Amino acid sequence: MIKLRPASAPAELTDEVVQALTDEFKQTGKAVWQKEFIGKALLDSSHNKCCFSECKLNEEGKYDEVEHFHPKSLYPNEVVLWSNLLPINKACNTAKSDHDTKAEPIINPYLDDPKEHLYLKDYRFIGKTELGRKTIEVVNLNDWDMWVVPRFDIGKGLYELLEALCELANDYNAGLKNSSRSRNNLVSRLRGLMIEGTEKKVYSATVASLLLHEEMYFQIRGILQRHSLWDDSFISLEEQMQYCALDNRSSQPKP
Repeated sequence: MIKLRPASAPAELTDEVVQALTDEFKQTGKAVWQKEFIGKALLDSSHNKCCFSECKLNEEGKYDEVEHFHPKSLYPNEVVLWSNLLPINKACNTAKSDHDTKAEPIINPYLDDPKEHLYLKDYRFIGKTELGRKTIEVVNLNDWDMWVVPRFDIGKGLYELLEALCELANDYNAGLKNSSRSRNNLVSRLRGLMIEGTEKKVYSATVASLLLHEEMYFQIRGILQRHSLWDDSFISLEEQMQYCALDNRSSQPKP
């Protein structure tokens, strides 16, 4: 989970439309929030990811739904209030159900920074605060098959790539493979890996957290710095990863 940047309400969602849709919901119970302009704006704001799990929406079994942060069953006046709508996948939405977020608050990724409330350990989210612990429980973020196994698979692939890059970087540093081709291969592959830990990518918090706490990553970075290959693009990518990364246990990501 990462901090999402709030988007402006779609132009179609005027005060008059909000009132009309709210009245319709109260009278009929219809899914008045199921409007293309609402769904599209929400997906754009989250880069087509679930606001809680960061899975890509519209994949098989992970269809996008409009989440009412404060449940519509309890707070019908907020049924199409823009600040109350989030993009979510079906599994998270089903788990959250009608949980009363006013009586028992959980993380709202548009308002709260998850890294203040969660850390990542053994591919599971652990709560730093009561807000974090409650969020994990309510949204079921540590469901083994749905979320922990995919995070593990991401980590396994990431470490395999880092091992290959580390070998390539050490060979380059030792002068064994210091051709332009080897240099470009090293630089482009590391850049591609880092991009996976930026906010537009699925499971970016997992990738960024693992990379920024991994010794092999810093070994590779040190070699690139030694050879003046760590340029502004890498600095920018690392800053973007730091935006997404959670702490590891109780520690901060390495500088």
